Amino acid sequence: MFNNRIGYWADKKGVKHKYIANECGVTIQTFSRWVNNKTQPDLKQSAVVARILGVNVDDLIKWEEKRD
Repeated sequence: MFNNRIGYWADKKGVKHKYIANECGVTIQTFSRWVNNKTQPDLKQSAVVARILGVNVDDLIKWEEKRD
C-alpha cells in the first residue's frame, strides 16, 4: 500500500501547504487529497514537492505490504 508522508514533511519543515500546491500547479483541495492519501501526486509533482521540502522522493513515500 502506498502511503505518502507529504503532510509530515511539510509540517516538519514549516512549509505551507498552499505554497506547495501553488508550486505544483494544483489546488489546495488536490494537495489536501495527497496529504490524506485519497489521491497521489504524479512523479513530476512528487519531484517538485521533494525539492521544495529538501528531501528525496523516497522520503515522501512509504511502501507497506498489504497483510491479510
